[in-house]
Amino acid sequence: MQPLAHCIYSSIATPLFRDDGVEELLAKARTANAEADITGMLLYVNRGFFQVLEGHPIRVESVFAKIGADPRHERVTRIIYEPIARRTFGQWTMGYPNLENRELHDILGSNDFFSARSCLDGLEAGRAKKLLAAFASGRWRTRIQNDAALGAASPNA
Repeated sequence: MQPLAHCIYSSIATPLFRDDGVEELLAKARTANAEADITGMLLYVNRGFFQVLEGHPIRVESVFAKIGADPRHERVTRIIYEPIARRTFGQWTMGYPNLENRELHDILGSNDFFSARSCLDGLEAGRAKKLLAAFASGRWRTRIQNDAALGAASPNA
């Protein structure tokens, strides 16, 4: 069994992505992630990204380094990087729930995370894990399944 890790990070988008821009970004990420056997989930609201990358530690680090060098991201902040026993989002090369601001109020701990381009200020691992837990189960996981273009399941999921 190969080792697995996940990286949870946040960043600010330098351009304001509209729906078609997010879809284009997701299409490219899903293709690259499938080739690297990376799975995960992405939230994008009000120019704020919150993303989980899962896979072999070297590949996760490689993808994170590319994101950090991408001029479409600023203030890229690694919140958590740790070994994991299994993937949380193994069904998706990049799951994406297309949420509206009003829906964030239903997710514990998220309503101020994406506000006013300040999503990185004071964000710590505990809050990131609450967001991760919210999307890993319940109705939000179903929402990802319904909204995301599903990637191929990983053999290591």
